[in-house]
Amino acid sequence: MKTIMLIFSTFFFLSSCQETKKVYIADHLIDCQGVAPQKCMLYKENSSDEWSYFYDQIDGFKYEEGFSYQLEVLVKKVDKPLADASAIQYTLVKVLSKEKQNNTIARHTPNKISKPQENIITVEYQAASRGSFLNIKIDKKLIQKTKDRNLQNISSKQCSKEDWNTIVGLLKDVSIKTISELEAPTEKRLFDGAPHSILKITSDKNTFTSNSFDHGHPPSEIKQLVKTILSLSESIE
Repeated sequence: MKTIMLIFSTFFFLSSCQETKKVYIADHLIDCQGVAPQKCMLYKENSSDEWSYFYDQIDGFKYEEGFSYQLEVLVKKVDKPLADASAIQYTLVKVLSKEKQNNTIARHTPNKISKPQENIITVEYQAASRGSFLNIKIDKKLIQKTKDRNLQNISSKQCSKEDWNTIVGLLKDVSIKTISELEAPTEKRLFDGAPHSILKITSDKNTFTSNSFDHGHPPSEIKQLVKTILSLSESIE
């Protein structure tokens, strides 16, 4: 019985650290700005979504410009990433489709991120209830995490260039000036059914704070950003 429980626990742990996704990749690279100027692929998870910058690499995927792709990829959290390496690893599982495209650059240019936003300094996520507290703060140098309400006992790790680029890229898909207007999809926190959560984005000029929402159920507009913040902090003990 103990052996069965150990196998189940191991399987559950491994499953919680990785997932498989299907993504679309556009037929050309585009100039993008993270910590430094670079070339990015464009990706989206649903055919109806807007294109977003992809700052990472997909292990095993050989990109050929002029072709659009649908891929199945394994997304895995890296417990102890090397310096300047991403805490999220993407690995190709299968090329589901590869199609030759012609003159589609204008159609694939991400409309939502064509205009530069504020110069982002930090992003901060906080979830609090009567019995729990979590605060995560990320800048281009550090990822900090604490469960101390007094914000004294803080653990941290280096934020790699790739991870900061990912955060910056996701922020470009968000209208940060209007995050205070986003509506929470669920309301369990109002009845102590979930911790109250907020997202705070600080630039060199302003601080923008979202409305409260249930931990684990952010507004769709910031869902991927919040998920990435939580994932990057999981390897911090």
